[in-house]
Amino acid sequence: LNTLTPSDITIVKSMKSPPPGVRLVMESICILKGIKPERVNDPAPVKKMDDFWKPSQKVLGDMKFLQSLREYDKDNVSPPIIKKIRNTYIPNPEFVPEKIRQASNAAEGLCKWVRAIEAYDRVAKVVAPKKAALAIAESKFAEAQKSLNAKRAMLKEVQ
Repeated sequence: LNTLTPSDITIVKSMKSPPPGVRLVMESICILKGIKPERVNDPAPVKKMDDFWKPSQKVLGDMKFLQSLREYDKDNVSPPIIKKIRNTYIPNPEFVPEKIRQASNAAEGLCKWVRAIEAYDRVAKVVAPKKAALAIAESKFAEAQKSLNAKRAMLKEVQ
């Protein structure tokens, strides 16, 4: 994110019909931010499909867009959202920064951010129980240390 500038974001926002890679990245950003798609007519008759491009343009138009990504609450991503990212975007062979770069440098940076949020969530789920166990062990150690110091003090009195 630190490599992206507001002008990079403006370039993406101003795309009339963005390449599929840019659409894919912005769709994943909208999902992470909890932004709903628009229902538009599918080329197949009588069907509607989700379209994230118009909502994406609104998100990109926010002057604090990059700041909102930097301050994103990565510790509290809801399970359904992270599941959708994990199942739909991460395994997608088109959702790779190297391929996205061909469409847009800004979208490449945003793709890396989405992948980093998913990786952080995966690691945090493993580390959280270990942190809790560490806190319990440290409190038990502090109690034992306190008891030991009391016993040492009693021993000094006896000597």
